[in-house]
Amino acid sequence: MKQWLLSFFLFPLCIGAQQQFSALRINSKITVDAKMNEEVWFASDSTATDFITIRPIPAIKSDHKTTVRLVYDDFALYFFVACYDVKDSISNVFTVRDDFNANADIFSIYLDTYNDHQNGFYFGITSTGVQLDGKILAGDFNDQLNLVWESQVRLNDNAWLAELKIPYSALRFSKKEIQSWNINFGRQIARSREESSWVTVNPDFENYLVNSGKLEGIHNIDPPLRLSLIPYLSTYVNQEANGYGSSFFGGMDVKYGINEAFTLDVTLVPDFGQVIFDNQVLNTSPFEIQFNENRQFFTEGMELFNKSGIFYSRRIGVQAPWEVLTTNLLENEVIGGIQGMPQLYNASKLSGRTKHGLGIGVFNALSAPTVGTAFNTITNENREFLAAPLTNYNTLVLDQNLKNNSSVTLTNTNVLREGNFYDANVTAFNSNLNSKNNTFFINGKTTISQKYTAVGNEFGYNLGLNAGKQRGNLIYSLNYFEEDDKYDPNDLGFNSVNNRRFGSAFIGYRYFKPWWKFVRMTTNLSLSYNRLYRPNVYTESNLEWSAFAMTKHFDAYGVSAYTSFTEKFDYFEPRVWGSYFVAPRWYGAGGWISTNYQKPLALDVNFYYVGFADNPSWKYLSYMFSPRIRASNKILITLNWSLEDQRNDRGYAIQFGTPVDTIPGILFGERNRMNLTQYLEFNYTLTNRMNIALRTRHYWSVLTYNQFFTLNEDGSLSPNSTQGLASDGTSAYDLNYNAFTVDCAYRWVFKQGSELSFVWKSSIFTSVKDINPGYFQNMNDLFNAGLSSNSFSIKLLYWLDVAELRKLKTRQDKP
Repeated sequence: MKQWLLSFFLFPLCIGAQQQFSALRINSKITVDAKMNEEVWFASDSTATDFITIRPIPAIKSDHKTTVRLVYDDFALYFFVACYDVKDSISNVFTVRDDFNANADIFSIYLDTYNDHQNGFYFGITSTGVQLDGKILAGDFNDQLNLVWESQVRLNDNAWLAELKIPYSALRFSKKEIQSWNINFGRQIARSREESSWVTVNPDFENYLVNSGKLEGIHNIDPPLRLSLIPYLSTYVNQEANGYGSSFFGGMDVKYGINEAFTLDVTLVPDFGQVIFDNQVLNTSPFEIQFNENRQFFTEGMELFNKSGIFYSRRIGVQAPWEVLTTNLLENEVIGGIQGMPQLYNASKLSGRTKHGLGIGVFNALSAPTVGTAFNTITNENREFLAAPLTNYNTLVLDQNLKNNSSVTLTNTNVLREGNFYDANVTAFNSNLNSKNNTFFINGKTTISQKYTAVGNEFGYNLGLNAGKQRGNLIYSLNYFEEDDKYDPNDLGFNSVNNRRFGSAFIGYRYFKPWWKFVRMTTNLSLSYNRLYRPNVYTESNLEWSAFAMTKHFDAYGVSAYTSFTEKFDYFEPRVWGSYFVAPRWYGAGGWISTNYQKPLALDVNFYYVGFADNPSWKYLSYMFSPRIRASNKILITLNWSLEDQRNDRGYAIQFGTPVDTIPGILFGERNRMNLTQYLEFNYTLTNRMNIALRTRHYWSVLTYNQFFTLNEDGSLSPNSTQGLASDGTSAYDLNYNAFTVDCAYRWVFKQGSELSFVWKSSIFTSVKDINPGYFQNMNDLFNAGLSSNSFSIKLLYWLDVAELRKLKTRQDKP
């Protein structure tokens, strides 16, 4: 009760005038060693302390003292931090760089050098010296930004000490005599899950830039020359059908600061061969699957390009649209295979923000042609064909900051293809407007897509409006969205389905203070109503409820329940436009548990069930069991076992791997499907710059049909007499699919920005008709099938800072 009263009375006192923090200019050298031997650290009276908690109990003074000092010179900012704690209680957990989910004690710096409370930089350090950094844009956090800066950590009897040097080359700021920046600091204590900040951050709106102090005293500093060269060399040994082959690659990334605010990034002849495998699955839906982007050039510094949601970087060199791949197919031909991914010749991006708050981003990439194999279903002949031509990809973004953490954004993507392939252009306008204290919001979006073909142009659009309340215990929103049947951003974006209208309403309640056995609780209720755009017909409406709670022992629990109000009229499952399938009304429930990750053994468990009102035998069940074993402060082992069991599901019948039979009407089937996913992750962090990571994943999907139907005009199903089961109960549509992958990597950051990596990658993919093997027989068959790919590679990256090289040469030239 005492803590609650302190929280009630203290919080209003913490949200008044902006707090001030002064930096002292120095001329003497500082050695980054976390020893505080330099006298300059004691010359300034300005120290940030008295941190205020965010959780588990918000808005009270932290019991664990933190002090922060800041000095600067012509080249960098220097921070000295003391995080007071009992020595034996300080976390000794080692992690890889930028692992924000680790159970580590962390000190954080949030720098708003644009003075707009929207765009900033994050720098963090753990108690074991692991660096974390990222770029912040309007509350979104991009941790794929590996900046080059120095740090050192040391423990004494009553605190862990950290010293950080952040060079101006790692920041972006305007050239002017007196800098006006905002700053905030944060601290996380792993064992108690305490999070605190220097300037109070309310848990209902966790924004360290909106809630920040004023950094005073920085003047007469110049944005430095920002030019770095990152050459690489790599070599591969690949197991092939006739033995082993080898290859050698070389290229370079260039980062150039055109001026104080804008940076040009260029990758020349890039090599993405060490990127981890995608999580491949057996897709029986009518929609394309979206995979994560893991190539560093396309994840680092991409926050501007991703803001409008129409840029999907995997379209460049990885995941070409199906409409493009089938352009050059002849009558009765299907794609037999694509000969690898297209070579990316080069890619470049220019991004930054002016002193008036205008963010500008320009992206361009050029990929080589791709060849495929076409199979003729009548003659059974193969031929080589051009699957994708020489292609240029371009994106332009203009993002203007407004008051109250608001913004308007214009984004354009353009794809130009050589030859008889079509070109595409998409333009999106987004507005995000907040009230003065960010309590209320209204967001709007409209997008126009264009395709330019030999027979004419095709235009499509979407638009949406979302408004509500986002702060406080009670939150709510209303949303409307529509998308016509011609809208298609998929040449450089991702949209799984168009031709839709939907409206939704959401209400939630969040309680941030301890009550009974819980430290935090939320509950949400949402309602949705869906129609097609053309024809304007009803499809479905749904209701979903969920709740979440975390106990004082930091175990988390969640439950959910959901139902549809009516039958679902599915116009996409039949794969033939104009037809639809009527699925019965469904209902379901589920829950999950996640125990305290701070303990040596933690568990994640979930269970979900979906049933159908008019067909009790049609049901979905999903289970997941995942233990996390912290074997030591340097070793983390994660196991995951998940099972999806679909029983008597009804859907479009797909004949995988062979030409589709000519069957009158639209063939549906009743089927059972089992999806088993298992993975093992082993992470051994030898030091804060050296790590060994192993990830193995096995995905097993068995699809068996019980009976077949013809889809009727009214959406119902009638038994199909032309398709049946064989005497052994199998059908030509059954499939046993396996995907087994291994990613094993050793990485050593031997110098800031420089890395040596050894990577082993191996995979097995099989699709067979034997649907009856048990688990162990299936595994035996899988490994006897032989490897689909197997490679070992070595890659060396070396970071060269031209400004540092100049300073070194100047020192050497002095007599």
